[in-house]
Amino acid sequence: MKHPILSIGIALAQVFAVSAFAQGEAGVSKAPPPAAKASPEERAAARAKRKAEGAEAVRQQPVGETGQSKAPPSATRASAEERAAARAKRKAEGAEAIKQQPDGEVGQTKAPPAASK
Repeated sequence: MKHPILSIGIALAQVFAVSAFAQGEAGVSKAPPPAAKASPEERAAARAKRKAEGAEAVRQQPVGETGQSKAPPSATRASAEERAAARAKRKAEGAEAIKQQPDGEVGQTKAPPAASK
C-alpha cells in the first residue's frame, strides 16, 4: 500500500514543481512602457520613406535574386539524325562494356553456361 501512495506523491510533487518554475518569479520582469502615439503626419512620412527605400532596393537587386523570376533557358530540340547518332553511340558503348565484363561479375552474360561431361 505504501508503494503506490509513494509513487503518486512523487509524481504530484514533480508536476507542481514544474508548473511553479514555469511561471517564473513574480514581480521580477516589468511590462514595457506604452509606446508613444505617433501623429498621422509622422506615420505618413515614415510610410513614404519606407516606400522609397523599398523601391530603391528593388531597382538595385540583380536579376535572378529572390523575388524576381529568371527566364528558363530555351530548350533546343535535337534533330532526328542527332538522336539516332547518340543512340547508336550509347548502344556501341554498352555492347563494348558487356564484352569487357570481368569474370565473377554479378549479372547475366550472353554466353551459355559451359556443360561439363
